[in-house]
Amino acid sequence: MDSVIDWMVKIPFQNWAAHVFIGERYGENTSNIAESFNSMIKHDKRLPALDLIECIRAKVMEHNYKRLVESSKWTSKLTPRMQVRLNKRVTDCRFYKFRRSIDRVFEILSPTGKHTVDLDAKTCTCYWWQKHGFPCTHSMKAMLHIGPDEPYKHIIPYYTTEYYRGLYARLIYHIPDTERPPKINEEGYVLPPNGGIESAGRPTTIRYRGSREKVRKKRKCGQCGRLGFHNRRRCRRSPLAPRAPVFRRESNSRMINFLSRMLF
Repeated sequence: MDSVIDWMVKIPFQNWAAHVFIGERYGENTSNIAESFNSMIKHDKRLPALDLIECIRAKVMEHNYKRLVESSKWTSKLTPRMQVRLNKRVTDCRFYKFRRSIDRVFEILSPTGKHTVDLDAKTCTCYWWQKHGFPCTHSMKAMLHIGPDEPYKHIIPYYTTEYYRGLYARLIYHIPDTERPPKINEEGYVLPPNGGIESAGRPTTIRYRGSREKVRKKRKCGQCGRLGFHNRRRCRRSPLAPRAPVFRRESNSRMINFLSRMLF
């Protein structure tokens, strides 16, 4: 155990601690994007290589254009998701108290304790700002004391609507038709690829879920009788068969009161 600790201490903090990571994580530290894309093309994985590339290109092109049209309707400076997060920060820090050390350094008093905020260095002792690249509630309190537009000056530009539109505004060129390949020299030979030994059984199409990942299980709906992620109250489909009437059993006290009213 001591040898493992000694080995880990030699590793620089920026390699395993999120708050000292040199790059920008944007609040995400998962591979959900790759997993979502893998789920999107799971039915096309059995296609030949060229057809699979063409299928991926078409889906990415449609996806980018859809996001570009959707973002053209946004009016806020930040993306809607980040704007909601900013508004929540402003609401949560209303009752915080602060003490000013110099022009750009504050001491914030919050229910979780005292924290020091340095606006020039973009740091807070809670390490949320350094970890996610987005101001925390303590730094938000200090920024709002300077001015209402101060938070936008300390948010990295990747959360803005302008950068979002620029990401999906790039043109994706089409690939020449795979059914009409260029002429091949008759003197040369195209050899098959050197593939490895394939494992027995069918290839897996569903990813392995993490140990801490929540799994939603399908259950049978009492209204339509199908397996899904809804129940009888939220069912939108027509029932397969009419349900039998359900009669509730009256308690003895209620039955006695009813008979007493009828007889007396």
